[in-house]
Amino acid sequence: MRQIFCALPQLFLVAVPLLLFNPSETVRSRYPVRWTLVTPTSSLLKDLGTEYKEEINSATNTTVVLKDTPMEKPRNVIVRKLTKSEKKVLQRYTPNELAAQRLFLADQEAVLSIPTEAPGWVYNKTAADSFRHRVISGRFGNSSFLVTQENTHVNTNLKTYFRKPQNIKVTTEELRRFPKESPFKTRRFKTCSVVGNGGILNGSGCGEEIDASEFVLRCNTPPMDDKYWKDIGRRTNLITMNPGQVNFRYNSFGNKKKFEKIAFKRASKAFQEAKEAFLQDLSVYGDSYLFIEAFLYKLSAKRAFLAHQVLLESHAKYEVIFPHPDFIRSVHSYWNESGVVAPRVSTGLLMTSVATQICEEVHLYGFWPFHSDRNNRRLTEHYYDNALPSDAHKISEEFKQLQRLHNTGVLRLTTTACQ
Repeated sequence: MRQIFCALPQLFLVAVPLLLFNPSETVRSRYPVRWTLVTPTSSLLKDLGTEYKEEINSATNTTVVLKDTPMEKPRNVIVRKLTKSEKKVLQRYTPNELAAQRLFLADQEAVLSIPTEAPGWVYNKTAADSFRHRVISGRFGNSSFLVTQENTHVNTNLKTYFRKPQNIKVTTEELRRFPKESPFKTRRFKTCSVVGNGGILNGSGCGEEIDASEFVLRCNTPPMDDKYWKDIGRRTNLITMNPGQVNFRYNSFGNKKKFEKIAFKRASKAFQEAKEAFLQDLSVYGDSYLFIEAFLYKLSAKRAFLAHQVLLESHAKYEVIFPHPDFIRSVHSYWNESGVVAPRVSTGLLMTSVATQICEEVHLYGFWPFHSDRNNRRLTEHYYDNALPSDAHKISEEFKQLQRLHNTGVLRLTTTACQ
């Protein structure tokens, strides 16, 4: 009994700091590691190198380097101020040194249990065709995986696919936003590169190999600064944008709460600044297709259509395309049945599924869910930052499925340096 009472003061000393700890400044990673708000003076930045330090300094000093001409040509440098929300997120989701080191050590151990991909990869057309069929078979009845004027008509109800499904009735105005037919309807590319944003790309030297593909798909409008070209390539043919970015990056073009009435604010300073930032950010991707998941829910559709309208009125050269919600449901259903049980698959897995529908051979780069490579090299979450991994996706399970597809010749997964 005396031992119990003697232990109480020690328990009190341990418990009180935990109770007083402010959880609002921490978030959970996929491992039991705390991630906290840090400043550019953190010693972690020294460990990650000068380039990463420049990224964080850019966030806190409110400047970021952007380019405004196609990436194949020399480009002028344009400096755009980051918004307050951009700076806040970039700072909040950066790990302190202890958390980053613990995550690195945990991933070192995890990588040891991950089998290597089968060497001597050879494309297996039979297996690839079977996979393409299984992704959409019995679940998707339209002739295209995109919303087009061929498979959608005025008064058609398009059912959203995230959270509680809702019907969006297509109006005449909205129908005009969709292409008459899919640009991929009668075209299949021989080779495609799907470029994830994993830190495994840094130092990979895969840029030339990525650019050698006939069609290049990238995810979530990542930075394309020339300092990354050697590892990520220069070319982009299709780029994805999350509708939430319209709100987060561009504040719904200066009219966050009532952006459906934006016609009355054309001349507003906020609108003009947001529009210019939007066009500058997209300029690094050349004349790519802009792929936006509009039908997550009703609000995402409004944001996606708003971005499309801004591009139309700016006479921009980008063709905006929207995946059909039935196709997204089909993809989610397939991966769910395959073991990836999550509210949503990641953009990378979705674009891999898309690529198999329009490409013969699909090659993946930057898909690696660990902060350590097979040579015990410390990696950042993305090739351009060390942001917190999302809990919304089951990235480790997705990676196992990609390895399985690699080993059966359906696609090629690159997780080492390119030759």
